[in-house]
Order: sequence, then C-alpha cells, then structure tokens
Amino acid sequence: MDVELSRAETELQSEEAALHAELSRLAQVSSELAQRLATLRSQASQAGDAAIAQRAQATPPVIDPNAGFARVRAAREAAVKARREVNAAVRTQVAGVKGQLQKLAQQVLADERAIAEAQERARAAPPPPLAATVRSPAPRAVPTAEAVIAAAPAAKKPQRTSPRVKMQAAVDFTSDNNFFNGFSANISDGGLFVATVNLLPLGTEVDLSFSLPSGERIEARGVVQWVREVNDKLPDAFPGMGVQFAQLNPTAQSAISQFLVQRDPLFFADAE
Repeated sequence: MDVELSRAETELQSEEAALHAELSRLAQVSSELAQRLATLRSQASQAGDAAIAQRAQATPPVIDPNAGFARVRAAREAAVKARREVNAAVRTQVAGVKGQLQKLAQQVLADERAIAEAQERARAAPPPPLAATVRSPAPRAVPTAEAVIAAAPAAKKPQRTSPRVKMQAAVDFTSDNNFFNGFSANISDGGLFVATVNLLPLGTEVDLSFSLPSGERIEARGVVQWVREVNDKLPDAFPGMGVQFAQLNPTAQSAISQFLVQRDPLFFADAE
C-alpha cells in the first residue's frame, strides 16, 4: 500500500512540475504580447489607423503559475502536519509496547529458569527401587501362595545385578497411536525411569527412543512396571514411570552395558 502511495505521489509531483513549467512559459508569452500590443497601439495612433489601434486594445490573459497550485500547497502542508502528529503518536505507542515486551520477556525468563531448576531437582532425586530392572523381559506367571512359601528360603539370599546409574536424556515414547515425551533420570540394563506427567497404566507396552550421553541412539520396546504420581508432599520427586525393557537388540544392549560400566552406580537392586 505504501509503495502504491509513494508511486502516486511521485507521478503527481512530476505532473505538477510540468504544468508549472508550462504556465511559466505561457506567462512569459503573455507578457511579451502585452508589450507588443502597447507598441502597436502607439504606432497605429501615429499612423492614423483606427482599426489597428482598436484591435491593439486587446489585453492578454494575466497568468500566475503558482495560483493554480494554492490548494495543492495547502493540502501538502496539512498532510505534513498530520504525518508529524501521527509519527509522534506512533513513537509513544512504540515506547509503550517496548516496555510491555521487556517486562513480559523478563517474566518468561524467570519462569523458564524456575522450570529448569525444578527439572534439575527432579533429575537429581533418585526414584523408588525399580524392580523391573532385574526382571527377565519375558512375561512370567504370578506364583501361587504355595510356590512363594516353597521358594522363601532361597529368596532370603539376595542376588546383586548390574547397577542403576544417573542419566539425563530426552525420551520419546509411544503407546498405541499416542505420542509422548519426557526425560530419563536413571537407567540400568533392565529398564529406565521416564520422568513425565503423561502416566500410563501398568502393563502398557511402549516404544522407547532416546540417546545415551555417549551418543548411541537406542530404540527399544518396553512395559510400564510402576508409576509415580504427582505428590505435593514431595515436590522434588518428579512424577514418572518405571519401564522394563522387553525387546532390545544386542547392539543397543551392549551400548547400555558399556555406558553403565563407565558411570558410578546409584545402588544395586536385589533380584526377586
């Protein structure tokens, strides 16, 4: 819109300049004719030619090249005044908007820092023991009461497995046709804890995708074994889920094992 307006203004200025030049030329011609008519009247009177003297009484038009543009000049002066007033109002508006944006940006920055600190506290807080990390990926039947009693003596002797270590990594997970994301606070060779508010029912199968801090990309199939809901009494304990690996290719398993060896363990979980 401004481009079209500027083009129209330029065209009008060019036309006005051409018209002014033409009027100035005609004013000069009129002035010269007036002088010639005055001379002709004098000569006709001396020669006694009444007819020529009568025709020499004609008066050329008086031309003022600037008179016709008086309205244009007034309109341009009014436009300049209006534009100055508008510019002043817009400057005031710009200052106000800039102040509002700066205030809002400061608030957003403070809130982002608060969220980052909360997430850091959640990552630093160890979750409850993840029993799924030491279970076999294959599903197993629930033991009967008799089987539990019979196995009790052997269960008194705990068996130590690979340790669970801290790991801060973004985790994408899908269940059926739903897509979620969270972050992992720790991992073992049997599963990992996914910090998220999108809690899924126990037993839900999920597809996991994440990268180890060492750079390897891990794709795995898992099962939700336990969940931790939001607890106002424990603000530092971030909600999430313990997911047991159900399908993990040998390359991914090897990468996780090497990563666990290189990190200090949080604790050792006892096998069931």
